[in-house]
Amino acid sequence: MKPIIKWPGGKSREFDKIEDLIPQYSRYIEPFFGGGAVFFELMPFKAKINDISSSLMCFYELVRDQNEEFKNILSEYDSSFQSLLSTCDLYGDKILEAYLDYDNKSTDIIKFIISKTELSKKLVFDLDSYTKIIIDSVLDKFKRTKQNNLKRKFSDKDLLENLITGFTSGFYLHFRNIYNDINLNKLDISKEFEIANFYFIREYCYGSMFRYNKKGEFNIPYGGMSYNRKQFTKKIDSLFNAETRNIFKNTEIYNLDFEIFLDKIKLKNDDFIFLDPPYDTDFSDYEGKSFDLDDHVRLCNYLKKVPSKFILIIKNTDFIYNLYKSDFNILSFEKNYTYNVRSRNERSVTHLIIKNF
Repeated sequence: MKPIIKWPGGKSREFDKIEDLIPQYSRYIEPFFGGGAVFFELMPFKAKINDISSSLMCFYELVRDQNEEFKNILSEYDSSFQSLLSTCDLYGDKILEAYLDYDNKSTDIIKFIISKTELSKKLVFDLDSYTKIIIDSVLDKFKRTKQNNLKRKFSDKDLLENLITGFTSGFYLHFRNIYNDINLNKLDISKEFEIANFYFIREYCYGSMFRYNKKGEFNIPYGGMSYNRKQFTKKIDSLFNAETRNIFKNTEIYNLDFEIFLDKIKLKNDDFIFLDPPYDTDFSDYEGKSFDLDDHVRLCNYLKKVPSKFILIIKNTDFIYNLYKSDFNILSFEKNYTYNVRSRNERSVTHLIIKNF
């Protein structure tokens, strides 16, 4: 089974590196769950999972409980986004007209297209703000497309799809603002709405990355033209089916610091712990929560005392290698990154497999 949410640092492609190393176990334990790639590969009968991200673990709880309100709101996001796309497709000639003469009447055409979209009133409670963000996004896309078209001429099909991305990006940016308002305590909405919005942002932000400005606002942009035709309906269906229900049936979900979590569940000899902690670099700030060098030392010291067998995967640095080399068995492998945000992640780095058996 594949992970059900996009999350940085997923280990789907690394599973074959550890599959033959995993011992027999009665309970599966994961303190830094994230996207849970190893959990979904193993599909353990009994598991306890944890992550410091409250939104992420609330998402898994709603999925585990097959929450109908959550499902309905996700469907509202899907239908509203698809309606915007369909309207853009239907009035593609008007979008091209606005693009060719964008200094004069493009704003009226953009407003016309927004007015023809079947937008859920449950989701957009400030239509003026929504409209302004889309207008700004589309006009910015028009301007940048004209500049890019001088360098490399688009085909007619690619030109229209590129312009439509101004609309879809504006849609995303509106709900990114809502995401930030929730996180900065400027907006009070239901748990189901909050997590549905969180899931939409995770699915449509570029590369599933996390990045925040000095105000604490999440600022990763829309994924781009290739995201316009994503099958979000299928993603929703994957959350609400028998296979997903079954995998979470005997899974307990926690939202704690890793040490508090591991203390709370009372580890046993026949448990297996898989650990995928944040890296000891400046790109380990997920959902505004950092994991610093002191936390890495704390983790290493804790693992020296656990009765259970564990496997830990992490990027190789001098700090990490020196921290673990004296007490544990260490293997290594190369990993290529799929995404690169302003060169902050290397394309290829060495990773370590650290284990106590």
